Amino acid sequence: MTTASTPDGFAFERFDVTDAGSIATIFASKDHRSGLYVLHFVNGEAYAGYSDSVAAQFLADRDIWVDIEALDFTPGTEDRLEPLKSVVSQLSRLRERPSEAATLGDTPGAKAALPKERAKRATLLDAAVGKARRQFWELSDHIAYPAIRSIVADYINSSIPDPANTAKYLWQIAALSDEATETGPRRLVTLTCGRFETLRVDEIMHEDDTIELDLRINTNVPRDRTDEQLEISNETVSAGRGPYRDERVWSWSIDLGALLEEDVDVDLGIDDDTFDDLAYGLNARLMRSGDSTGAAAHNRDLAADLLAEAYRQLFETE
Repeated sequence: MTTASTPDGFAFERFDVTDAGSIATIFASKDHRSGLYVLHFVNGEAYAGYSDSVAAQFLADRDIWVDIEALDFTPGTEDRLEPLKSVVSQLSRLRERPSEAATLGDTPGAKAALPKERAKRATLLDAAVGKARRQFWELSDHIAYPAIRSIVADYINSSIPDPANTAKYLWQIAALSDEATETGPRRLVTLTCGRFETLRVDEIMHEDDTIELDLRINTNVPRDRTDEQLEISNETVSAGRGPYRDERVWSWSIDLGALLEEDVDVDLGIDDDTFDDLAYGLNARLMRSGDSTGAAAHNRDLAADLLAEAYRQLFETE
């Protein structure tokens, strides 16, 4: 969680807080309390401040800003804040704090944060955890997650260039981006390239409590096909021109469960290699645009799990 960071005139300790809900336990163990700190945001902005309790201030800041990815800390007094702001402003654009002050809570000391009695320890169920990490944990507990992971990992292998090194900045994956509603589907997974959604998995709950999983994928459109020729409809697949103003794409809706059944024929109307070429073509074009603003919504835990599965699949096929 910690790396060194040393702006001119200051010696900082850096903490990666992208998925952290709290830094209280770590700060308690290091006896860190008051001092100067710098928040670094996904878009490259920064905020420099002073607090009598930086761990408590971080909790309040996390309530205001969801896109904090790193925190630099150094013991120091408030009279050094203005020089710090001057240094940071030369490296990053400073972000302003909202006018309303956030409420600061209490932070534990080392004895409370790291108790001798095992029964008093904080567990994953009651500790503060970042929203994205909690969403991944909830998704991973879904009965269909192994199937979702397998299908999406295969898609990543087939249609994302250099996926390990382009994750977050050129493509993003989100977990449980939409809450369940009584009338509509629940969004389980969303994969975005550039600014455009290219894959999503929806959960549809029926009145008899059965679950249907709908895999939606957008691909390029073959040059020689009219909109009418894009129409496909059978028991497991429906496809047609996507309803988007800025992108002419071929939009597919596929029964995800059918993809996993050996005795069910999933007829795409085109061969698998052509489908993968069209999916790759759209993703690569969107990623080349460099027009990606979704880094703050990227779920690193989900991406890491999918990339590990994609890696395993490549060895399995050899």
